[in-house]
Amino acid sequence: MPQFDAIVVGAGPAGSTAARELAAAGARVLVVDRVEFPRYKACGGGIPLRTERLLPFPIDTVVEDSVSLLDVAYRGKHRFVRDSDAPFAHMVMRDRFDALLLDQAQRAGAEFRPGTVVRSLERNGAVAVKAEGFEAIADYLVCADGAHSPVGKMAGLGEGIAECAAWEVEVAAPSLRRRSYRATALIELGYNPWGYAWVFPKRNVLSIGIVLPPDQAPDMKDHVRAYLSRLGLEDAPVDIQRGHKIRFRRGDEPIANSFAVLAGDSAGLADEFTEEGIYYAIESGRIAARNILRGLGGGSLANYQRDINREVMPELRAARQIGFMFYGMLRRVPRPWMVASSKFPYLWDAFFAVQKGESTYAREVGRFPVLPGIAARMLR
Repeated sequence: MPQFDAIVVGAGPAGSTAARELAAAGARVLVVDRVEFPRYKACGGGIPLRTERLLPFPIDTVVEDSVSLLDVAYRGKHRFVRDSDAPFAHMVMRDRFDALLLDQAQRAGAEFRPGTVVRSLERNGAVAVKAEGFEAIADYLVCADGAHSPVGKMAGLGEGIAECAAWEVEVAAPSLRRRSYRATALIELGYNPWGYAWVFPKRNVLSIGIVLPPDQAPDMKDHVRAYLSRLGLEDAPVDIQRGHKIRFRRGDEPIANSFAVLAGDSAGLADEFTEEGIYYAIESGRIAARNILRGLGGGSLANYQRDINREVMPELRAARQIGFMFYGMLRRVPRPWMVASSKFPYLWDAFFAVQKGESTYAREVGRFPVLPGIAARMLR
């Protein structure tokens, strides 16, 4: 039976980052994924500029567009546009972006086995991963197998993490229409109690979708059809349409034990203002690798949860406070709040600064000490 220092389940941003950092440090690493790569991944594909700073290699070969304009509307009304003066996010197709990250992991020395569905785990000192016609053993396991995280459940981790629902379509809009959206991210508000629809420009398609609370999942397709109609794209061909879920870790839900850690979507590391998770996936992959290397040297893998709580959770809590304050005001006084948002630049300037890596959600919340109290009342 092949033996490794670590087995990584899932070759998305979290898994490939953990594998690359482990392999680069000399660890024996195997990455397994249930599908062949490259593969389509349901995701808006918006990557904050700050994400680049976490990677030791360029991503320009997979960037489809870079956006500096934010076009905001409330169900087609009260529209305004904010300009960040420089790109605040890149737009990618996840098949190409994830393939780039996996390639970097393999270049560092990680082995990759696609088409491998993990059926069970066994513990006898080390952890044995069993799939159809394949077994491997390792000291440690990284569960980066997405928001459903079946392997994370096998490891006894991830219970109690909140979630929401998303639906996305890739629209083959006419080239003239695609060009009209260049460098612009469209956000449509007005969904109760919270949520938004988006248009993200890509080279050959427009990625259009919606994110809503989980109990509204049955309505997502209708909302997207109505949004396409408001955009004048109801007759444009749809290449792909697919739903997925996003998880949010809000407290101290278990994401590590003596032999395994959850990373990225598996751990619920997405923020509740933008529902973005790629930045946190890559960051958690780095933290996972760091703790596994310590574990191989005699440290405790349980420290991974402590590190996530210290390094990532303050940002997620601050983003949640901002998000619930924003949506709470929007729900109570939609028109005045949209007018105020369009007239006063602070909110969007702060948003751009965070996305560019010039500030953090926690720092922006700290500038207004009353914000946590307001958000807490709205959360209640």
